[in-house]
Amino acid sequence: MVSLSWMTKLVVAYMDTGIDYSYQNLQNSSFENEDLRYARFENADLRGANFTGANLAGADFSHAKTGIVPKNTILIFLAALSISALSGYIAMLAGNTIQRMLSDQDNNMKAAGILTIIITVLFIVFAYWKGTTSAVTNLIIPFIIAAILVGLTAYFSGLGTGKGMLNLILALLLVLVMFVVGTVARATAGTLSNLLFIIVALSGGMFGKSVGGGIGTVIMAVSCAVVSKKALSGAKGYKGLRTIALYITSKFGTSFRRCRMANADFSQSKKISNADFSNADTSFVLWGKAKKVNCILNTSEELKKV
Repeated sequence: MVSLSWMTKLVVAYMDTGIDYSYQNLQNSSFENEDLRYARFENADLRGANFTGANLAGADFSHAKTGIVPKNTILIFLAALSISALSGYIAMLAGNTIQRMLSDQDNNMKAAGILTIIITVLFIVFAYWKGTTSAVTNLIIPFIIAAILVGLTAYFSGLGTGKGMLNLILALLLVLVMFVVGTVARATAGTLSNLLFIIVALSGGMFGKSVGGGIGTVIMAVSCAVVSKKALSGAKGYKGLRTIALYITSKFGTSFRRCRMANADFSQSKKISNADFSNADTSFVLWGKAKKVNCILNTSEELKKV
């Protein structure tokens, strides 16, 4: 009897106080610090909406759409695309340069070309296996320092020009740039980011005047797609890339920061994208089988995972 009375009160409270925003376009709307207990947001477009500090206890978010508004998504994606096209061009130059190094009559240049390929492949494998943070710390930085010392020694001693080491450093830095750009694209555009990687590969192939340039950009694009996907999955070892993705979400996504969300219902949603729940009370949120993609549940906890 007590249980029935409690349920009745809950239904009455829902009927009396629940505001209905269902099926509405609420992009970039502000509900900051509002009392939205038992409000209904079924199938509402909440991309870019700001609920910071709101009371969302019992609110219904069934099939609601969260994330970044289309305008910002396009702008960020175009910026990433522009950088990627440039990176594709640089990748082509690096590929051609390495090919010339391998075909050079100077054995030192050939050795530098082979070393560049080996280190680049090792970095990609290391980044996928242990994460980019570990790869940069334990592989890239030591090799760059060594390359600078070897290049300077060769140049000032007259034993070489140092160009081989310079190209090695350029190739490694290029891989890092591609990983960052790829993560930004995937964090904002989701599966659309695959288009970016295809364009990178094609741009390198179009700019390239040799097989080396085209193959180099294809390898870079594929490795970038794989690593950026793993970084956003929450895997350990991707603190730098994950921090970039979290920043995009906190800056442009749907904000539920510091919200009271007891019994808020997301259970009927298939996916929750780019939503910031930092410092929100999500203890009793009904998530159901909703997949959280690039969401911030707790900033400090998120960064501990990476």
